[in-house]
Order: sequence, then C-alpha cells, then structure tokens
Amino acid sequence: MEYFDCYNSCFDGGRFHRLMKKKIQQTANIFLISILLLISINFLLGWIWEIRAKYKFKDFEPYDEIVRKALNLNKQDALTLFLETHVTTRKYEYAPFLGHAENQGYNNKFVNVNPELGRKTISPTECKKNIFLYGGSTTFGAGVTDSQTIGSYLGQMLINDKKNICVKNYGRRSYFSFQETILFQKHILNEKIRSNDIIIFLDGINEYGNRKPRNTAILNQLYSISNQRYWDTQNIGFLIFLDSLTINQFFKRIKQKYTREVIYEPKNNYSKDYFKNIKVILEKNIVFRNSICKNYELNCYNFLQPFATIHGMYFEKQILGVNKNFVGDKDQINLLKKRWDVLKEVKGITNISDALKNSKKLGYVDRVHYSPYANKMIAEKIYNLVKNDFN
Repeated sequence: MEYFDCYNSCFDGGRFHRLMKKKIQQTANIFLISILLLISINFLLGWIWEIRAKYKFKDFEPYDEIVRKALNLNKQDALTLFLETHVTTRKYEYAPFLGHAENQGYNNKFVNVNPELGRKTISPTECKKNIFLYGGSTTFGAGVTDSQTIGSYLGQMLINDKKNICVKNYGRRSYFSFQETILFQKHILNEKIRSNDIIIFLDGINEYGNRKPRNTAILNQLYSISNQRYWDTQNIGFLIFLDSLTINQFFKRIKQKYTREVIYEPKNNYSKDYFKNIKVILEKNIVFRNSICKNYELNCYNFLQPFATIHGMYFEKQILGVNKNFVGDKDQINLLKKRWDVLKEVKGITNISDALKNSKKLGYVDRVHYSPYANKMIAEKIYNLVKNDFN
C-alpha cells in the first residue's frame, strides 16, 4: 500500500516537473521569438524607411522658384543642395567644451565641412596670414553652396586684389557667442591662430542669452552612465537603447507630425531680465575676446549682423517648399525686433546691418539665412572694415 502511494506521488511529481520544464521552455521560446521579431521589425522598418526617403526625394522640390532664382540653381542642383544641407550628409560629432561640430566630409558637391578645416571656402592658397570667421549658421552659410558663403566672397575679393591672406570659415550651425569664444580659444591653444591674424565674429541672430548647446540632454544622459554603480549602469543605458530603436523613432516621428500644430503656442511674455541677459552675455564674451586678442596681438572684430525682416529685402509672401519664412508670423517678427533693439546697444560691437541697406534683390533663402546676394554684400562691408589690417 505504501509502495502504491509512493508510486502515485512520485509519478505526479515527475509529471509536474515535466510540465514546468515545458512551460519554461515555451516561455523561453516566446521570449526569444519576440526578441528576434523585434530585431527583424527594426531592421525591416529602417530599410523601408530609408528606401522611402530616397524615393520621396527623387523628384522632390524643396525650394520654390523664388528661392532657386536667388540661389541661381536649377531644380536638380537645388535638390542636391537641400539634401547635403539637411538630409544625406548632414552629420555632427561631439566636440569637447562646445557640444557639436559639423563633419560632412569634403567629398560633396555643395556642402563640404569638417571640424579641422571648417567650411570649404574660396580663398588664396599661399598665405602669410589668415582670416578666421566665427559665427552661427549664417556665417557657416546654411542654405547656400560653398562658393556662396560670406567667407568665399571674402576669399574671392582677396584673390582679385592679390592679397596673400587665407580665409577660414568656422561658422557652425546653432553656435552663439559663448561657443564661438570657446572655439576661438581652442584654435589658439592648438596653434591654428598666429600673431597678426584677423579674427571676425559675426553675432546676433543666435543670441538668446545664457542657453544650453545642442543635444545637452542626451549628453547629460550619456555622461551619467559613467557615474553609476556598475549594477545600475544598465538602467540608463537601457532607456537610451529603447529610445534609439527605429520603431520608437518611427512612432515619435508620427506623433510629432500630427501634434505639431496643436502644441505650438507663441510665447509673448518675455521678461526684462530675459532681454537683459541677452545683452549681458554677448557683452561679456566680447570682453573675453578682446582681452585674448590684445594679449596675443590679434586683429579682432565683433560685428552685429543684419536681421531677417528688419534689414535687406525680405519675402513679400509665404514661400512654397520645406523651409518657410516669417511672413504672417507677427509674434516671431516682433521678437526679432525686440532682440535687435537690445543687441544694437551692446558695448564693443560694430553694427554692419547697413550692408543690406540698398538691397535690390532678395536677401534671404528661408526664415533667417542669407541669400548669396546678401552674403556678398555683407562680405564687401566686412572687407572694407578690416582691409587696413591686411598688411
């Protein structure tokens, strides 16, 4: 009897273990299949997304006729410029103390740049001194070709006048005065800049006070990983991994597309402290620059650039294509005017907005970026102001 009971209990116990093993195996299979499915979906979605993007841009017209005329480009070249500026080769890399730097390489048709050389520029080649340009995207030349930037027009004038002075364009998209000052110091420390060189800072449109550089949030996350306990590193790393998945980026893009108009609310209640901070930050950076230039015997200039909607010939109506303008946006136009009124009172800066005073052609290609025509006029103004330091 005891044997019979033991037999039944042992039999039931064995069956239980087999059932548990089967359940664990099934769960493991489901988990493994789910992981493989997720990986497959991400790769497939990424592949389809890339093909769709290439197909989408095949006959895409990013600029309307008004802008193409200002750029002096046909439809195909205008598309190439747009793709190199915003899509196919627009690449950034981390730059210590600065946040980011463009690194699109030097093998493109219209937009060539890397952190070491800056933006490709028309310039004399045999040089006894250099002109270094620092600024944001307008100095960089966003929206125009390598040969249509302020730097290239300066270089061409130097070539025409047989001046052995090279032009280095280190304008970077979204940079403001603080980042420009740091980049300037790095170039001195790396011995790019020599005594008697000409240093030009073109500021204004990116001045919003003491703000954070691009991608600060993700950089904070990445840095925090290195300061976690070994067993906690995965917590932040896993969140970054999830956010990087193609499927997550896809749904974020969909959400952004359908909520963009809903979430935008113009801000009109800027305080006096906000505008005061804009002025103070730029003035302090000018003091830093001038002190450095004096000690290193450099010829330095701080220029206040022309502002869209205020200086030069602006759009009369909203344009077609991807990059819109400020026509009809009273809040942004009013903010530009208020910022300009503050910045023109900054101590130690030279106002060159009159470079576009007698404009006869369109001075912009989008909201704030200059057309080739405006870049040439600004270059001519700068040339006349700094030419006494050419010798």
